[in-house]
Amino acid sequence: MCQYCIVKVVILDGYVDEPSVLGVPPYISPYIRELAGVCKELEVECEYKSIDMWRKGERIEGDILVLLGGAIVPGKYLRTYPASLREIREILSSFKGLKIFGGAIAKFEKPNVPADYLALGDVDALLYDILTENFTHHRLHNLNKWNRWLKLGTYIVKEHPDYPEPLIVEIETFRGCSRYLSGGCSFCVEPLYGKPMFREIDDIVEEVRILSNLGVRNFRIGGQTCIYSYKAYGVGKQEIPQPNIHALEDLFSKLNKIPHRVLHVDNANPAVLASYPEEARKITEILVKYTTPGNVVAFGMESADPAVIKANNLNSTPEMVMNAIRIINEIGAVRGENGMPKLLPGLNFICGLWGESKDTYAMNLKFLKEVLAKGYLLRRINIRQVASVRNKFKLKYRHECWKFRREVREKIEKIMLKRIVPMGTVLKDVYLEIHRGNYTFGRQPGSYPLVVVLPYFSEVGKYVNVKVVGYGERSLTALEYPLNVNSASFSTLKSIPGMGEKKAAEIIRKRPFKNMKSLQEIFPDAEKYFTL
Repeated sequence: MCQYCIVKVVILDGYVDEPSVLGVPPYISPYIRELAGVCKELEVECEYKSIDMWRKGERIEGDILVLLGGAIVPGKYLRTYPASLREIREILSSFKGLKIFGGAIAKFEKPNVPADYLALGDVDALLYDILTENFTHHRLHNLNKWNRWLKLGTYIVKEHPDYPEPLIVEIETFRGCSRYLSGGCSFCVEPLYGKPMFREIDDIVEEVRILSNLGVRNFRIGGQTCIYSYKAYGVGKQEIPQPNIHALEDLFSKLNKIPHRVLHVDNANPAVLASYPEEARKITEILVKYTTPGNVVAFGMESADPAVIKANNLNSTPEMVMNAIRIINEIGAVRGENGMPKLLPGLNFICGLWGESKDTYAMNLKFLKEVLAKGYLLRRINIRQVASVRNKFKLKYRHECWKFRREVREKIEKIMLKRIVPMGTVLKDVYLEIHRGNYTFGRQPGSYPLVVVLPYFSEVGKYVNVKVVGYGERSLTALEYPLNVNSASFSTLKSIPGMGEKKAAEIIRKRPFKNMKSLQEIFPDAEKYFTL
């Protein structure tokens, strides 16, 4: 028996945000399950802790600490955020046992932290080799161990604070990028894994079935660089492989049969859709048929500037991206049963890439205006500064980047939001998560969900249906629906558009109402918002 087989391993989830993996709540990343699977295979005691537990004062005690964390592609988060380097150093410094730091930050940035091991390969393989006293070098896990550990480690999801709701489990289908042949995009680490390694359909389905049996209901098939390239033909021979319609039909038809509330995807390479439009249309139809509404495929456009595209070996031209947007919209823009369009594209832009000029951001904005003019919908436009992980970058045009971001918010996203969710739309299954002041914030679990703001205090930790009554910059203002006028609070009533404190007070004085006509004498728009 190895020297660590009678010890306790603590997995500290510092939340990862990487090109093809998300682990910021309500998401849990595959890394956590892989590490738990190693412990299960070796019969080692394993405990899950989150960075938020540590922030609240919980002690981290054990013999081996595996700390996962770091945001390579940081975003904006509703109720928490990934561990900072300062927090990572503090936790590692105070832990008395053996310390491992893993995740893409450890692998590619190699930060100066007080860890015994930086996981320069796969952190699960490193833990396995340490526990079995077989560590000689950093390595990647093989396909067999990858599948085995993911399935063995499913039990750990029950220790996540968001279990069972609104937890979203991130599911991996493959690792790597087909564009590894030319090195891929200058900033992205995925091509460094080499030729993509695909998981088999039955392994993915079995993992999701086990998780569903444990009570998980929200899944994102998001662990890949391009869902349209899963098991594609020509991988390893050509950068833009031909989509495999049969494989995706087989995968998603089987996943659809497993009990779930949410079944979403994430990334797609627009060049694949534009190069194989017939296959892309059929796969889009498959996704619309078998996944749940509110689904998003995020396109890594990064820039509309030809000079930037060339300098950074980006995956698509603006024409390719526009064609991909068109395909998704023509098939996926139909509204689903939860109130959201079934499947929409998202776009990623990066500031600070090689070859930028002041004109770059004008080209980006011009492209988005063309999308708007054509009537296409974009669920999400993500603009971020490039991270110097794989290569060194410098943001030369900070003012232009800031101006572009501001103009997109004001001239594109506000209009797009009103098209995607018109006034009066009823959104179902919004999970209320946090309070800020007298406001309540919630989201529909899934890929890039809209933030819904109730302009009053409501109990969190529950699902509600809401009716859209207004718009923020990137959020919706809504009321619970149906709203019973005879039980609604004063703060709820006065927040209704056109109501005000005077009418709200009069309604409360004259309750209960037995018919809509008497209510309309006080508030003519009553039928829009109330039931009796």
